[in-house]
Amino acid sequence: MLSHRARRILLAAVGDFIASGEPVASRTLARLHDLELSPATVRAVFAELEAGGYLTKPHASAGRVPTDKGLRVFAEAMIAVAEGKSLEGDIAASAALWSASDPGFDAALRHTTRVLAMLSGSAALLRPPPGESWVLRELRFIALRPREVLAVVVATNGAVENRVLAVEETLSAADLERANNMIQARVHGMTLAQVRSTLAQELEAERARGDRLERAALSLGQQALASLSSPSEVMVEGAAQLIARPEFASAETTRQLVIALEDQELLLDLLDRTMAARGMQVVFGGLDNTMGSELSLVATSFGAGAVGVIGSTRMDYGQVAPLVRQAAAQLADVLGGRTPKN
Repeated sequence: MLSHRARRILLAAVGDFIASGEPVASRTLARLHDLELSPATVRAVFAELEAGGYLTKPHASAGRVPTDKGLRVFAEAMIAVAEGKSLEGDIAASAALWSASDPGFDAALRHTTRVLAMLSGSAALLRPPPGESWVLRELRFIALRPREVLAVVVATNGAVENRVLAVEETLSAADLERANNMIQARVHGMTLAQVRSTLAQELEAERARGDRLERAALSLGQQALASLSSPSEVMVEGAAQLIARPEFASAETTRQLVIALEDQELLLDLLDRTMAARGMQVVFGGLDNTMGSELSLVATSFGAGAVGVIGSTRMDYGQVAPLVRQAAAQLADVLGGRTPKN
């Protein structure tokens, strides 16, 4: 466990490295920060931190640079500070950006991801919530042609899905109205997963009772929801602006980023792990043996989805964490069918 002095010096050294991208010398650190320690004492603490795997010395005469282990300590410290910050000023300044989405669930997801990418200057990732978590507002059947009806599914988050269904016999307008009333009583305010389970159980029981119309209504409801789901792919925004940053000037770092952003299985796994862990998470590619060694991810969950920012290990964690938290709050409001808070 790090002593207070060692932790203070480590945080100062990592902060200077993130700002400059250059190895940090003990004399420079002692001069720039109010540590009340001599360069010799800082060098001794550097040696302790190097032995503990927090810093490394790239060349014999160079200063120190942080390892992924040291970067994690710094990132978690910055996130802890950010979690305690009031974001009212930042939110007021960017309220128009967060709330300027076009109508619709998918548009709101895409818009929030774009705003997060723009404000963070990095690439933003969004793992949409699975359809099973949607809370349904309405399921209605509309006559199309003989033996065909249109099923319209509306969720509280604004998602709308349409399905054309075949029926064994043509249903009259009165039959469809009664079927709609039967189904509406069963779906309103329930998640898709709950409705699927309820319809399956009730349809099995209804087959024994023999009410023709109720059986038809339950069967149509089951068909309408059978293949309903939200996109499983991770949305990615801001990759081009991230590649243009100085941290990605080297071909190897750019290669790592492109490979990571194109690997949907990797991105889904990273964000699913974030959802399982809850709270703000930091993943370092080298330390966690996931992405490239020069990449890190800051992410958090919102309901049954997750959102985050992927970038260089030198990203400004204190700035990125509040933005990710605000994006998650916006998405939670969208998922719950509420007007986003600004």
